[in-house]
Amino acid sequence: MNLRKILGSLVLFMSFVFLVKAQEMPIKYSFGEKYNDRYKYSNLLEISDDGMGGSILVRSYYTGIILKPKGYFIEHYNKDLELIGEYNYKMKGVDFVNAFVKNGQLNLLLLKYVASKGSYDYVVHSSPIGNFNFVTKTILSIPSEEVNSPTAHNYYRRNFSSGFTTTTFFNENKSAFVISTHFKKGRDEKHFIYLFNSGLNKLAEYDFSGQIEEKNYAWENVVTSKNLEQVYLVGKAYYKKKRFAVTDRKFQYELLKISNNSGTTQTFDDPGRFSEAL
Repeated sequence: MNLRKILGSLVLFMSFVFLVKAQEMPIKYSFGEKYNDRYKYSNLLEISDDGMGGSILVRSYYTGIILKPKGYFIEHYNKDLELIGEYNYKMKGVDFVNAFVKNGQLNLLLLKYVASKGSYDYVVHSSPIGNFNFVTKTILSIPSEEVNSPTAHNYYRRNFSSGFTTTTFFNENKSAFVISTHFKKGRDEKHFIYLFNSGLNKLAEYDFSGQIEEKNYAWENVVTSKNLEQVYLVGKAYYKKKRFAVTDRKFQYELLKISNNSGTTQTFDDPGRFSEAL
């Protein structure tokens, strides 16, 4: 028996062992009561812990002969998977960003273009989860012309040449979130980064415009310190210049640390080792 057959048999045996062990794992699961779904044409956007062992589900739904978005359907389940509340929040013309629960309040973070102001506004819609009644608060406004898909985020290429684009990232426990905004019109190009806590208070504002003359950035993750005094963003920095040789860099990973409204960057690439080769 040659070496290839021996290795093949070994891999097959180990796969069988892992499969048997996986079937013996003490995994417990249960199904909740079945409910008729009034909005079959919908997308699940977010599942948030309600702070009491239950969950809040937020879905966008579509109706009409030609399906169009009509709003958000919110469902509240207790720890026993029982439906204890629901709400149809009719709304259109906004981009959903994220949702989170704090102190018994459901917060929907939305992006809306306000034509009368000529700006994109980040607006938080908040309501008690026991009795849905939403109020709104604008936490950030960025002057810009209206663009298609302002929240579209491509991790694999970053050919941003004009218009407006924005991304938002929450830390692991959703005690804070970062909003990155990039605006360009002609030679006017601005890139700002904002840090907010879950109480919707702005903690930091950093002008990143000085770093984008040669590179466009596609952030991928955020981590904050426990006291929210430092924020760390990691992402790809794409070189704007055209590549004329195989050795020319396409992008590199960079870490940005923001503290006291100032920032420092660090790259992960050692000489001769480039992240885009992975």
